[in-house]
Amino acid sequence: MDTVAKQRVLIYDPRKCSGCKYCMIACSFYHYGVIDLNKSYLHVYENEKRPGSFINVHCTHCEYPLCEAACPVEPKAIVKDPETGIVKIDKLRCIGCRSCIYACPISIPIFDEMYEVCVKCDFCDGDPVCAKYCTTGALKVVSREEAKKIMEELIIE
Repeated sequence: MDTVAKQRVLIYDPRKCSGCKYCMIACSFYHYGVIDLNKSYLHVYENEKRPGSFINVHCTHCEYPLCEAACPVEPKAIVKDPETGIVKIDKLRCIGCRSCIYACPISIPIFDEMYEVCVKCDFCDGDPVCAKYCTTGALKVVSREEAKKIMEELIIE
């Protein structure tokens, strides 16, 4: 089995999301020890075009991460693990230039004002708490290949 086939990603099913924001609470508490929705690495928004439905914006740990390519630091402050597929920011190497934010198609990395570095989802070292605490099953961890199939199904609907 090739490495990409073994990689796991977070998938979001908008049909199941209740908008409870437990995922955001779990994320901020896991990473900062506080319940602060502004410190969450993922965000739930109400879909303005479809009231009562929600959108979850989170890092997809891209196959070819533009945030990594845009990082000017050598060695890179943003690195994709070739085995797990997890894209992480090394806070000790990050210079806070925000190139990763501008390069990301959905502006996922955020600038941490307190530490003056960029931060983003680190997949909770392989066991994302956001998916663990999602009460409706809207967030779940699947293989990259399975995620592609699920996304195709969601787009067709």
